[in-house]
Amino acid sequence: MPSEPVPRRKPLKILMTEGTSLSARQSLYALGGQHVIDVIDPNPLCQCRFSKFVRRWQKSPHFAKQPTEFLHFLAGRLREEQYDVVLPTHEQVYLLSKFRDVVGQVSGIALPSFDAMQMMQNKADFTRTLESLELPYPETIFARTEGDLRGDWKYPLYLKLSHSTAGLGVFHITSEQELAKRIDLLKSEGKLDGDTEMLVQQPARGIQATVQAVFDRGQVIGIHMFDARQLGVGGMSAARTGADHPVVREHIAKLGAHLDWHGAMFVDYFYDYETARPEYIECNPRVGETVNAWLSGTNVCEQLVRLSAGEPVSVLPLAAPGVRTQSFYMILLTMAYDGASRSQLLREIVKFRLRRGMYADSQDELTRVRDDYLSGIPLWFIAAQLLVSPRISHKIVASTVDNYSMPKSSLEAMDNLDIEAFREAFTK
Repeated sequence: MPSEPVPRRKPLKILMTEGTSLSARQSLYALGGQHVIDVIDPNPLCQCRFSKFVRRWQKSPHFAKQPTEFLHFLAGRLREEQYDVVLPTHEQVYLLSKFRDVVGQVSGIALPSFDAMQMMQNKADFTRTLESLELPYPETIFARTEGDLRGDWKYPLYLKLSHSTAGLGVFHITSEQELAKRIDLLKSEGKLDGDTEMLVQQPARGIQATVQAVFDRGQVIGIHMFDARQLGVGGMSAARTGADHPVVREHIAKLGAHLDWHGAMFVDYFYDYETARPEYIECNPRVGETVNAWLSGTNVCEQLVRLSAGEPVSVLPLAAPGVRTQSFYMILLTMAYDGASRSQLLREIVKFRLRRGMYADSQDELTRVRDDYLSGIPLWFIAAQLLVSPRISHKIVASTVDNYSMPKSSLEAMDNLDIEAFREAFTK
């Protein structure tokens, strides 16, 4: 007797709350073609505007610089048009988790409680949570003052601000002299006043890796891992190989259950293959860059939007490891950022075009012209600028991060917002 056909799930109308980050761009491939997607973003040239998968872009206030205006703008969009899902792909998760119940009255959204969000957004609190759950992390000392930092350390080490975006608050220190210079910079920025918490952390052991997971009220319903093959600006993965570390699956399930996490998170860690031991270094309370998961057959982004829409979801099967991907856009930008010459950039472009070296047997995560013919525009626009002046990479990185970053002052402003003051805006 033939099996019954699997019913096609209805397309969703999705509003993405930013379109600048690599996470947003990669989400389009996991979702595009199946759903109607609109994007709001302060930047008229945000990456996601250059995609056939985006129906409409609208200019919005900056969520971190103008949180009150952003919320009123979002409320207006949700009053004007009914969306099945509001999808924050980057730091907007922090603001919207505080207002998840208000937003949830008019549109689907999957975010954890604000208390859980605050805990995972803070690197120091994340580390303390790991300690309480007896999950492994590198040797770490907490610091707040100049006196705390002037210790007898083992070098190299990492000095981390408890709040930062895109790795820009993480400093690799290789000597006492480097630490002294960093202390002077922190003093000049007013960050050694006893209020700003920092971590002094020894290097983790093994290969850098990432686990992405989606949770339904504390239960894992989708999970994917990858090893980093090459790093980009800020220490993020610029090339990946799909992986499976069973002990990490157990640990992340324990973390999500403890927090009663609802929605997505990804955790960066190092994995020692000889001992099968991970050491967790940072949590990002959002879905992250999902093309490797999508190409591996575990579409965590699709799982997240279905959960957000309130649909019943079953646990996704595990993907087979080994899928190789890279973000050439990020690799080229990182090379220029690190001082590469025009000739070195040109040689890398040739390797990419001929699929040699690290590009062999590997798919690109951002420039996928066969899937989205407009996706080549951001890459070649940036490549042309870098070939004219490689040093412009610093300006490109700074302006991009500024568009979605969330400094500590913004966190404090968001913490002080009154939920009730916005309830009527989302419901009238």
